[in-house]
Amino acid sequence: MKKNNRPIQGRQVTPNPIGPECIRVTKVYDWVVLTNRDRNKVPIPDECFAQIENCRHQGNTITATCSEVEGSRDCDLVGSRPAPEDLGAGARIVTLAFHVHMQVQFLCDGVPLPGCTFVVPVSFVDDVILCFPEGTEINCNIFDIQCSVVLNQMLGNMVMLDVVMCKDVQVEAEVKLEVEAKFCGPRAIVPIPEEEVTCPIPTFPPQCPTFFPPLNCECQGAAEFSGTATIVYTELGLGELTPTGQLDLTALVCDNCTLAGSSLTARFVDTPAPTPIGTPDDDLDQSFTFRATEFNQPECLIPGTSLVATGTGIFTPAGGVAENATFTLTLVDVDPIGDTLLLTIVSASTTVAITLTDAVNTDLEVEVEECDRF
Repeated sequence: MKKNNRPIQGRQVTPNPIGPECIRVTKVYDWVVLTNRDRNKVPIPDECFAQIENCRHQGNTITATCSEVEGSRDCDLVGSRPAPEDLGAGARIVTLAFHVHMQVQFLCDGVPLPGCTFVVPVSFVDDVILCFPEGTEINCNIFDIQCSVVLNQMLGNMVMLDVVMCKDVQVEAEVKLEVEAKFCGPRAIVPIPEEEVTCPIPTFPPQCPTFFPPLNCECQGAAEFSGTATIVYTELGLGELTPTGQLDLTALVCDNCTLAGSSLTARFVDTPAPTPIGTPDDDLDQSFTFRATEFNQPECLIPGTSLVATGTGIFTPAGGVAENATFTLTLVDVDPIGDTLLLTIVSASTTVAITLTDAVNTDLEVEVEECDRF
């Protein structure tokens, strides 16, 4: 979690005095990364569907691939409207449309079927709050595409495509800055005695300091555990259960003191009855996975000792459907045997509470450190 800063060495101009310089650059007023995932049913051409049915009737295996058509990525600014006033001047709700073409190919025992290679258009429309003052422009692009064909969900002549699209959106404007990152103006006109001319100093779009650039964190933390643990699992309509099983948990909060460096994953595999410690378990499976997708700024309770992080994520119970969930993570770093981790996950149907301590869970590792804000 600590960076090693090394001096840059190279050929220098002598003399090389340090002084203010005015440069023309593209300034970033806002920057976000968006991710979409969707499953869409698309029709299979009649000629291809007949080939697929013929392959199956002969007892062969049908497989399918999905790949991006090169050069088909596109992004459009649809429009914008004012954002809530508390976000400050310049904030806008921006609508963006992202497009790509995917090529689908069906194969019979690994051999491409005639007429079974076709192109499907895929589009996503996003509304996002951006610092988008007058005079700035939006630069958006698609930097990653993942696609797969879900063959076990074919309905007649329809097939399901699972598409994940990763997009990068920046708000930019060409400005003139000093090296110390301050706005600067042009030099004064050298007066001509016969005809003196004075030009106004240009102005630049205002920044949105209420939410960009983001502040670095006041503290950072990390935790890791892999081993047997007993949790509290409360499911709607079934009450509170205390299953025991294998828990694998990894947490990073503000790694390198940046909120974007945060991650949290938890995987619990319920041990079938009887449990290793001889306690009979219920007949239901309380296994689950959880992955955090968004973190709020952590609350630093005791400097260098404890913190609380909150946010949202995806909770997937065993045999169930993935649900949106909120989480609260508390880390306490007290050496030598006072490390503690508390994690609460709340979805629409389930609440999970995990408590780990050095005294009971000897494989638990927790670290909490302060950060220097600038």
